[in-house]
Amino acid sequence: MGPESTQKWLKTRQWAKERVTRLQFYVRDVFSSPTTKNVTTTNVIVAKANSTFGSPTLFGLVAVIDDPVTVGPEPGSKIIGRAEGIVTFASLERISLHMTFTIVFTGGEYIGSTLSFLGHNACLSDEVGQISIAGGTGAFMVARGVAFVNTISSNSSSDTLFEYNAFILHY
Repeated sequence: MGPESTQKWLKTRQWAKERVTRLQFYVRDVFSSPTTKNVTTTNVIVAKANSTFGSPTLFGLVAVIDDPVTVGPEPGSKIIGRAEGIVTFASLERISLHMTFTIVFTGGEYIGSTLSFLGHNACLSDEVGQISIAGGTGAFMVARGVAFVNTISSNSSSDTLFEYNAFILHY
């Protein structure tokens, strides 16, 4: 969608009907560590404090992610996109994340579209975490909403699987 088509879209927006889309997808995160040998790491530490690895909450750790987004929880499940962005361990009291990332859809029904997520997510401490949907492009133009995040599995080799149930308002 270029500048001219965007202008046309903006003029018709007042008459457009807002839609609600519910998406369920899975994000597999492979954290960089000494135990992640012969595995494609999708989460790389880019900054940490001297005290980070002495902290039970990993406070101060900053990582960049490029995680596969899949339709199912199985390891061979179809990849429909990538979750690309930054994750910060941001609490001294419990494992709590501040996340800023975008899902870039590379397959499936929403190919070429994006959804942007922003905010606090305690999915590693709480039974169900929540994160805001702050925008989108393509099929999710002017998106807003919330995603509920379940940690499906996490193991000692730093491989974590998250289930996202997203509720998206968009045009």
